[in-house]
Amino acid sequence: MRSFIKTYLLISLLLVSGQILGKETDKFLELDRDGIKVYLYGVNSPNIALFKAVTHIESSMDSILAVMFDNKNCVEWIHGCKNSFVLKDVGFNERYHYQSIYVPFPFKNREFIFHSVLKQDIVNKTVTITMFTVPDYCKNRQSEQCQKINQSNLVRVNHSVGTYKLESTNNGTKITWIQYTDPAGNLPNWLVNKFVKDTPYWTFKKLAEKVKEDKYKYAKLIYDSKGNAVALNSPTQKQIKSSKMFNGFTVSPN
Repeated sequence: MRSFIKTYLLISLLLVSGQILGKETDKFLELDRDGIKVYLYGVNSPNIALFKAVTHIESSMDSILAVMFDNKNCVEWIHGCKNSFVLKDVGFNERYHYQSIYVPFPFKNREFIFHSVLKQDIVNKTVTITMFTVPDYCKNRQSEQCQKINQSNLVRVNHSVGTYKLESTNNGTKITWIQYTDPAGNLPNWLVNKFVKDTPYWTFKKLAEKVKEDKYKYAKLIYDSKGNAVALNSPTQKQIKSSKMFNGFTVSPN
């Protein structure tokens, strides 16, 4: 199973990095608004959603990761998200999580089971999160969450992979998001096209607002002796209210 995952992850990384997509001329700018650029790729199948989105947010990487790691609040910033929760935390750098996405009637909502892996480049001050679907994760698991997923009547997405690359800048964080999804089933072209344009734009718009909330704004990454982030702490409302020095706000590890 592990060898399969490693192979799939390698293929996925090649795909989203453009080595399988072809030349850069296959990519074209579809949207440029509010500091958000969305690029689409020409693909043979009309039912494939493939985009690249770039933006800059005037916020720390700590705050942005705090939002991304808070799966239960997916509905508040990821466009179309209906539900999301963690199935298994392997560690700070790895987790399995569930997500369902709204699809307009008469089509059924889609659901995903993702395996997320975070990698850091200390020298270049970048973090890359790669997510790829593992649709059969719950097949032989009896946890309460997996039982609910196994009984779901939503359309399970089998093939999806995405990367978020976060790069620290002098005044914030640059984010590059590349996502490939085969939404499963026959969806009309207009719906797929709407998805690839609306999803990254509105997601980045909401993310830029979400990071301003206190529990994310004052979140802090915790580093080991080698400079690798190993944990993330977000202050509670009680801690925020009791603190009189927000500019120097720190949270001790749990």
